[in-house]
Amino acid sequence: MAHNRRVFWIVISFLILLLYSAMSVARDESGRLEQSFKNADIEKVIEAVAQVTGKNFIIDPRVKGKVTLIAPNSMPVEDLHETLLTLLRVHGYVAIESDNATRIIPADVARDQLNKAENSQYKQDWITQVLQVENVPAAKLVAVLRPLVAREGHLVALPESNRLVATDTKANLDRIQRLIQRLDVPAQGDYEVVHLTHASAEELVRTLQKLTSDNVGQGVKLQFDQRTNRIIMAGAEAQRFKLRALIADLDTPTSSKGSVDVVYLRYAKAENLAPVLQKIAMNRSLLSEQSGEKSPGQKTDSETGAGAQQLNTLDKQMLKERINIEPDSRTNALVISAPPQILKSLKKVIKELDIRRAQVLIEAILVEISESKQAELGVEWVANGSNGVGLIDFSGTLPAILSGAVTGNASQVASALGQGSGVTSAVGQISTDSRGWGALIRALNSDTGSNVLSTPTLLTLDNEEAEIIVGKEVPFQTGSYATDNAGATNPFTTVERQEVGLKLKIKPQINEGSEVFLEIDQEVSSVLPADGAVDLQTSKRRIKTNIIVGDQNMVVLGGLLDERETQVANKVPLFGDIPGLGQLFRSDQNQREKVNLMIFLRAVIIKDGTESDYYSRQKYYGIRQEQTNMLEQNPGLLKGQGHRPRMPELKKWEEATKPTAPDANESVPRAIKDQADSIEYESEYEQLGL
Repeated sequence: MAHNRRVFWIVISFLILLLYSAMSVARDESGRLEQSFKNADIEKVIEAVAQVTGKNFIIDPRVKGKVTLIAPNSMPVEDLHETLLTLLRVHGYVAIESDNATRIIPADVARDQLNKAENSQYKQDWITQVLQVENVPAAKLVAVLRPLVAREGHLVALPESNRLVATDTKANLDRIQRLIQRLDVPAQGDYEVVHLTHASAEELVRTLQKLTSDNVGQGVKLQFDQRTNRIIMAGAEAQRFKLRALIADLDTPTSSKGSVDVVYLRYAKAENLAPVLQKIAMNRSLLSEQSGEKSPGQKTDSETGAGAQQLNTLDKQMLKERINIEPDSRTNALVISAPPQILKSLKKVIKELDIRRAQVLIEAILVEISESKQAELGVEWVANGSNGVGLIDFSGTLPAILSGAVTGNASQVASALGQGSGVTSAVGQISTDSRGWGALIRALNSDTGSNVLSTPTLLTLDNEEAEIIVGKEVPFQTGSYATDNAGATNPFTTVERQEVGLKLKIKPQINEGSEVFLEIDQEVSSVLPADGAVDLQTSKRRIKTNIIVGDQNMVVLGGLLDERETQVANKVPLFGDIPGLGQLFRSDQNQREKVNLMIFLRAVIIKDGTESDYYSRQKYYGIRQEQTNMLEQNPGLLKGQGHRPRMPELKKWEEATKPTAPDANESVPRAIKDQADSIEYESEYEQLGL
């Protein structure tokens, strides 16, 4: 019995040992990697991990190379899988988890296809996220966080919004975001404001920034407030303490002696700027500032006179005599003699005034279309007998015709017939004793039309008047003298010449918001036919107005639509009203005139040399093309006698680009920088071929 019990326990122990061994073997087969890999094919390593973890892997054909993996035998399955992911990242590959398998592809392909994910698991693995930073400059965090981003990831800072844009796995981005939360905390007591009494905050900050490359003040940010003449320091307390001591040494009163400086101007005229600066230098606030120091609690008000007791320390009249501003037109410079503080203030004013002003290009279109129609039909009679002469004369030519017929003067008759327009015919019979009759028939039908197009162009500076005149000077008689009281002849005639043609006078002023205020005076005049007038006749079209027009916009300044119809009937009473036969005793004149006149204008703000070059090229090639067309259509009589004058072709202008079309809400600054973007737009003038 005891023997059987002993055998039973031996069998039980053997079975337990066998079961424990089986469980150990199962754990080894499922949770351990039996060997390490050195310079092995990456596909072999992935295959070995797949056998241990039981996961399915899909390997991209571009995944190739040799890898080394040294892993302990006791590594769990989860750690083994993470180790494989890390190994893939080191060699530039990533694993994309899906429902049934894990895809292994190159990292650059994964990043490029990030927005083309086909399953949610892919999106969870690789994402692009915008991280907001509140207290610390985002650009500084890039240097700290970049080592934590995967090699195939992406990290960039947006200084304008103080944000970070990162592309990485979701797990790594969560870790980076937790680190940002720990770093992005407001600083406590790491800045201070230093008030200056004598020195200029702007100049002192510029000097201190040059010293930050040395040990003094290294790591401290400096900024100045020009309005209050203060310096703001941010950084470590120890470094700020060093700079504070240095600022105290530099902020000392300057010598009371005046100084002389020469300021060269770039855009402004020295003659125009000198009077303005002289008035500013005499300003009471500047004199008060220069006359003595202010106590920390004292306030100055130039209107109420508070702080006037400070002027007792220095005679204001003596101070004014020490301030002198002289312009030098030869070099366009200002020679300024003034105390240092006033000289510094004047230089700031010069810097604000000596800026490049914008220009305004004015393109005008004057269109005048006129049409005139005239019709005339009439019959005139003459009868001559022994008892007198009878006339029905509407045109005033019958007496001359009758006189020429009686005397036999054919030239006199022809001259009288030629005085009128249209067709004039005379019939009748005159005997030698001046008896007879005659009839004059006059018929006229005329059409007149004209089309006038004037396109003056003018470029001028902002707030500067400009004028263009295209025409001729026409002499007009204003007086004459033939004889004196004694009867001696000493004739003379006085003549006054007047300009006749096109005149355009403008004065633009650029306002905020890309709009131009224009003072316009435009006139178009011409000489008319005499038509029996004693002297010359002229027609004049003039418009004088003030308008506001947007940049590159076209407006109509004004115009005239005039239509006239005139009917004149000359007839013999009673006889001229007889139906049918009445036409033999009347003369009818009908005339109709129609005039259409419109004036258009377009203003373009020229901000820099690029835009000026573009519009100049446009006008140059436009007139050159007109010249070429004229030369081709009219070869002239001197063929083969040499080249005809032609405008040259400028190669450098072929690459000019169109300037930026402005935003309606964008203001045009007075200080224009030498830069311009190029976008294409089409204007009304391009459609007209101008």
